[in-house]
Amino acid sequence: MCYHVPVFSSQVDMIEEVKEKRPRGRPSSYDPAFCKRIIEMADEGSGPAEYAVEFGVDRATLYKWADQYEDFRTALSRAKIHEQAWWEREGRSGMRADKFNALVWKTSMQARFRDDYTERKETQLTGANGGAIQVETTKKLNINELDPEQRDVLKQALLAAKGAKK
Repeated sequence: MCYHVPVFSSQVDMIEEVKEKRPRGRPSSYDPAFCKRIIEMADEGSGPAEYAVEFGVDRATLYKWADQYEDFRTALSRAKIHEQAWWEREGRSGMRADKFNALVWKTSMQARFRDDYTERKETQLTGANGGAIQVETTKKLNINELDPEQRDVLKQALLAAKGAKK
């Protein structure tokens, strides 16, 4: 015995919508537990390269997860603060230690935390009284490009100027 079940157009639309939303490719290896682990690692001074190794992914995947998962994006942002706090504590304790390589610490800080530890020099050019720089454009006159009438006018103007100087 065979039954015929009517299918309405709204049901077809729903089926098509479900088909479109199915993810393609391999499922993500993301685990929400990574959020807690990142903070733990950052509390020891770890950074993104170490997170990537810990989770068996590349750095680009970390940033892709941050785009896809809000909790991971928040954890990654908080981890940067924890990481910086660890490095700053190490620097403070190192200043009291017998052997402290300040140059290595400074270089690490500048590379890891550019916004807070990179020295910047700013050069500004201004004109008179702090205003804009005035640019004056001059054009040289090529006498060979003048027609005879223009040359005669120029000659008269030069003679008049010479006479006015005397």
